Amino acid sequence: MFSRNKLFLGLAFLAAGLFTFSQTSLAEETIVPALSDVNLNDSTRLDSDTPISLAPVVQTAETERVTVRGFYVDPPDYPALPEVEGTRINSGKKTNFAKPEDLPTVVNNNYREVVATIPGLIVSEEPSSPIVNFGYRGFDSQRSEFTQLLKDGISIKNEQFGFPESHYAPILDSVERIEFVRGGSALQYGCQPGGALNFITKMPRRDAPFHFETKNAYGTDDLFTSYTAIDGTSGPLGYYVFYDHREREGFRENSDYDLNAGSGKFVYDLSGDSRLILTGDFYYEEHGEPGGLRRFGDPAGDPLSVLLGGTGVYYEEGRNQISRMFDRFRLTRYYGSLEYQKDFSEATQLDITAFGGYLSRWSQRQRGGGFGTIPTGGAAATNTIQDRKVWNEGVDARLRHDYQLAGDTSTFAGGVYFYHALQERTDKRGATPFAEDSNDLRNLALGETWNGSIFAENRFHFGRLSIVPGFRFEFLDTSLDEEINVAKTTANPPFPLGEESDFTVVPLFGLGISYVLVEGTQTSTTEPATTDPKHYDSKKSAVATVTEAGLPRLELFGNVSQGYRPRTYGELVPTSANGFVNSNLEEGHSWEAEIGLRGRPLPYLKFELSGFYIRFDDQIAEFTATNPAPPPAQITVTDNVGDARYWGVEASMELDVLAMLNGGAESPFGSLNLYANVVFLDAEFIAGPFEGNTPVFAADYLLKTGAIYRWKDTVKVGFIGTMIDDHYATADNAYQRFIPAYQVWDLTAEVNFCHGRIGVFAGVGNLFDEDFWAEARDEGIVPAYGRNYYAGVSLKF
Repeated sequence: MFSRNKLFLGLAFLAAGLFTFSQTSLAEETIVPALSDVNLNDSTRLDSDTPISLAPVVQTAETERVTVRGFYVDPPDYPALPEVEGTRINSGKKTNFAKPEDLPTVVNNNYREVVATIPGLIVSEEPSSPIVNFGYRGFDSQRSEFTQLLKDGISIKNEQFGFPESHYAPILDSVERIEFVRGGSALQYGCQPGGALNFITKMPRRDAPFHFETKNAYGTDDLFTSYTAIDGTSGPLGYYVFYDHREREGFRENSDYDLNAGSGKFVYDLSGDSRLILTGDFYYEEHGEPGGLRRFGDPAGDPLSVLLGGTGVYYEEGRNQISRMFDRFRLTRYYGSLEYQKDFSEATQLDITAFGGYLSRWSQRQRGGGFGTIPTGGAAATNTIQDRKVWNEGVDARLRHDYQLAGDTSTFAGGVYFYHALQERTDKRGATPFAEDSNDLRNLALGETWNGSIFAENRFHFGRLSIVPGFRFEFLDTSLDEEINVAKTTANPPFPLGEESDFTVVPLFGLGISYVLVEGTQTSTTEPATTDPKHYDSKKSAVATVTEAGLPRLELFGNVSQGYRPRTYGELVPTSANGFVNSNLEEGHSWEAEIGLRGRPLPYLKFELSGFYIRFDDQIAEFTATNPAPPPAQITVTDNVGDARYWGVEASMELDVLAMLNGGAESPFGSLNLYANVVFLDAEFIAGPFEGNTPVFAADYLLKTGAIYRWKDTVKVGFIGTMIDDHYATADNAYQRFIPAYQVWDLTAEVNFCHGRIGVFAGVGNLFDEDFWAEARDEGIVPAYGRNYYAGVSLKF
């Protein structure tokens, strides 16, 4: 068995090797132009991969039009990310991206609207809080547990392995683009089977030392949002600082929330080819939890409601009802990162990021209740106060190097990842239903995670063909020690306190293939440099005549990759005296295969069509069982609930109607983008206790469609629709955890005046007032928001 010291010593040697290699490359290759050679009059905002001195390097090889190297990454208008993006390889993978700026101003972080053009990605509504839940292809969306969430390439999970939930998502006003990488994501970003969603945040603009922006909106149920940002660049230093505030009373009692967050990003140019990026975030939010509801007609006769004296709160009797008066939730998060980027040449780039932070997830919840029931009995006079505190830190080091092979340019990308986390969980018994603190400590558990990863991919590029094998080795050591557990020590007979650790070495492999069927050419003609004073930040430089690979483009791609889902702290040691974990519990393993066709055959049309097959074995879940030992009692068991298979078809299309009517050229009347994407899914447990059941959140179809109109940056209108079929929130397919099919439409608009300095925006959420719920959690059914409105103004200078 590997020791922890050997693991970290090996990672240290590999990191040193990467650094030595990069220094050798520096001596051998041409240095990029200095900062003084760059035109700083460009007013466009640079994204997180923007160079201090480099323009995008577009290879002249026939199939390299969408390959982007260097710091600057601006994805082309294509249904996939660039083949090579900074220090990462995307070739042969299923990838998509979305830019918030393509839509009218999105209020209150409505990610459902922004990811509308990304197929298969589901956003579960949680209207009484700012928490966003993401799921994909039948993987549980609750707290995005099976999908890796990243901000600028760094995980934003509460604790990446032992506590892999996410209660935080970046404010959309600060996001440049959202990237979604499926098959093969385990090789770049981690082991999660549900893909990786990466929020790329904005960078300082470089055309002036100071910019100011503020957006303020009011809406239904006392909604108020305010986003204010300043940014600019002076000499070698750039900055981007924002403050975000959101508050709302909600449409149910005790469904209010209040959020305050901010971030500062500072970019320092060390030289013409390297820079440091320092980022610091703070985030604090508190919201009420009004509890859940129940459904009438339970085939089991609603025994829980009868047992508790008719305390059920039923959806059919009023969706605005609540079952909890005093439950509250708070999240406090402080996080920072320091990134070093070095471009040794067009062929070699190094990226090292050190990160760390603190998070506290606090809640108070009244005892004595159940699924959609009002708390009763003596326990209802008290509550549980839980606080999970997490401290973590880590380093992510990546290197990309291009080299010549068989007369073409191939690419190596690899690196090392180190992560360490400590968690302290306390559970206290409050003396009242609304107590916020107590001296009655019931549980104290200490968790620790050590993780190291070595990963690499290589894109062998031969003309139109790309072959990308890759691997990732995960070294994971997770442990949990119970210091106090009153329920166990006072039981008759008493239970021993839990102490468990799990050390695992997991090799993950993947293979991607891409073949360009059609690649056209495009020619740019020389135009004189102009400056139009009528347009805010509008400049245009002279362009030389150049012919390069371009439209039309059609590409076949395929990918086979593995995923892994490690045991969490709760799956190592149960908290309750009647909770049991199978001593032979296995971690979850998955593999996924996909083949598809994508491209942009016409200037106004882009599409993607793919078929996929997924196996996810040894899934873990909690379920209730009867203990056969006398006296019989209900116990909660954590066990492998079975192997599941998922297969289906995913398709997407975007058509610019106005460009089509204008012969393929950009229309003077703007763009009208009609989009549609759908995933048809067949998912089933094929082994285990739930054989024959449907996995959670595995709807037979998810359809997203609508229209987005844009005229310059002056007028934007979005009509966004989401339709999803019936599905279940638990693997036992319980009647009360059923989520009926629903469809929801949003209408938004934005108009800007005075060269973009002043703007007004408005929107209607759930335009047709659909009565639906998208979540059925432990506390019950959570009603989604009905029709709601907002309007606001923006100011920029």
